[in-house]
Amino acid sequence: MRRLFAAFILILGFISTPGLSQESTEKLKTSSWYTTDGSNELVLMIKDDFTLFESQLWEIDQATSERVVLKNGDNNLVLLISKNGDTYTLINGEKKTPVQPKKSKDLRNRKVGQTDVSNDFFKQDQVLLQGIFIPIDTMPTTINIIYNHALSEGQKQFTGDVDEKGRFKVIYPLDYPQEVMVQAGDAFFTYLATPGATQAMVISEDSFKSGVSSGAQVKSIDFMGDLAVENEEDRLLGPEFMKVRDYFLIDSLQKALEPEEFLRFRLDFMKKHEVFYLTYFDSIPVSPLIQEISLRDARIYAANDLLRYIWLHNGTSSGIIRGVDVPDDYLAELKKLIKNDPKDFLSPNYYSLMREFTMATQPSKYKKVINLMNKQNYAYYKSLNLSESQKSAVANWYEQVERGVDRDSLVLSDEFKELSKIHQSETVDSYALAQWDDTLDEISDLGIIPRSSIISIFLDMNFQGRGREIPQAIRSELKGLEIEPQILALINQNIEEFELTKNARFVEGVAIAENSENVLSQLKAKYPGQVIYIDVWATWCGPCIREFQSAEALKKEVPENVVFAYICAQSDRKSFENQIKKYALVGEHFFLDQASYQPFDKEFNITGFPTYMVITKEGKLLQEGIHRPSSGPLLVNQLKELTSR
Repeated sequence: MRRLFAAFILILGFISTPGLSQESTEKLKTSSWYTTDGSNELVLMIKDDFTLFESQLWEIDQATSERVVLKNGDNNLVLLISKNGDTYTLINGEKKTPVQPKKSKDLRNRKVGQTDVSNDFFKQDQVLLQGIFIPIDTMPTTINIIYNHALSEGQKQFTGDVDEKGRFKVIYPLDYPQEVMVQAGDAFFTYLATPGATQAMVISEDSFKSGVSSGAQVKSIDFMGDLAVENEEDRLLGPEFMKVRDYFLIDSLQKALEPEEFLRFRLDFMKKHEVFYLTYFDSIPVSPLIQEISLRDARIYAANDLLRYIWLHNGTSSGIIRGVDVPDDYLAELKKLIKNDPKDFLSPNYYSLMREFTMATQPSKYKKVINLMNKQNYAYYKSLNLSESQKSAVANWYEQVERGVDRDSLVLSDEFKELSKIHQSETVDSYALAQWDDTLDEISDLGIIPRSSIISIFLDMNFQGRGREIPQAIRSELKGLEIEPQILALINQNIEEFELTKNARFVEGVAIAENSENVLSQLKAKYPGQVIYIDVWATWCGPCIREFQSAEALKKEVPENVVFAYICAQSDRKSFENQIKKYALVGEHFFLDQASYQPFDKEFNITGFPTYMVITKEGKLLQEGIHRPSSGPLLVNQLKELTSR
């Protein structure tokens, strides 16, 4: 009985309770509990009047001499930490977990992660990340998730809110396993995520320092949930690698060495990185996934440096890149480092490497692209019904470019200038079209995975990402190219979305609420006594979009007095409208910006998209057990039952 009472004191000491001294309350105010197998996965974090447990944030609802109750929405848990000598056990119902109040320091026999992400590529799912931020001084108001994407140009960025107690939650899409950057306050780091993951972490801002040496310092971050063990391993491995990475040496030699010399140096340095990793893996147990990511990145990092050499060697002049030509053997050795394997996407440097292939930075390549562009434009002008003087103006221009006259030195007649201005819309993509042909030729000897990635990035970077339609010539050519099917589907989806953007016509019967405050109250007031089926979704959510395909057939089967309401959050407004057009989603629509979504999420605890809810005829909200549209008869019967009550 005495041991049981002591166990409850461990929990109760975290909250202000009569009978405990102020001194003991302060000492036990915050506590973390970890696994005892050496993996140092966070099991429970208690802070002030709330906890982090099972990758969720819970309020401490009540505490007595017999139990501590945690509350999260409609869910309750009773937790107990019992002590027997120097050992502790976390008791959650029938489940008993050995825990310890500090991380293990002896890692030689630690348990390693066993996560297999082989089936998580091109999955188009989401990640739920929750946690606690412990600031040095001022609490940040947001947490940002930033990552590169191996199939599109530019970075993806998603924002979650951090409340006054440091609690945060962010839901973001992910198409494949990769390192993701996290930024909150002065904390900036990467961690590993995978589509469909539920993850949590505790971030201590005071462990993040500024300066070059900060990369080699271990940061104070605790991990919980999916990939927690692997992320804890990487938290310790990353700073050790930074000590041997020698970024500045590589950067300086890129500028100092000739191509063949730099090639030999960088391949040798890749082996140095590989030896470091293998030696580390021999000294401390490391999960298969972290080993694989590390060794793949050593290779991709080397390939990326070799390709970057082309435009970094000579630097820039007046803001213009002065690239250098490299021998064919140099490029052949570089390409040997690029494997036909989607798991290379795991490398943080993969996106950068793929993007390098889309730029014509070698002088000879740039000249080739310019010549192709001029030939295409000349052929276009010749196809027009021109006057004799216009033909002469075109011939004069092309004769100069054929002689190699620099673009800035061309002597152009007013008639040619006027002609090129008139036909600017037809020739605006001529450089990109020429570069497209050259890029396809250059990557023809790569495997289907890297080729598909480069093609996808190229199209986004040169056309859709610039607000321009992909030319029909390229769209027709896509059908005959060997592109990885899932990547081709994504490309075609982007093309379709772009087409919808041009179409201003909206779906008949669609109404978008101007006021996004108190969404459910608006619905209850507008449709009293009716059943309202609510779909909370995001434009980037693959499962959400797949469910839309069942919407039209479903609405023909349900009772007429069922109202369908769609609440879109954490999304781009234009994409939101495009999806409504594409799937003809007739119903009530609400678009929640970040400011509107924050209180909505706080009230209803949205843990992923899609989320389905129902407002009954009596005005009560049901959040549990609501079927999806794809469930067909199950949802139809559920709605019929609710309407017939």
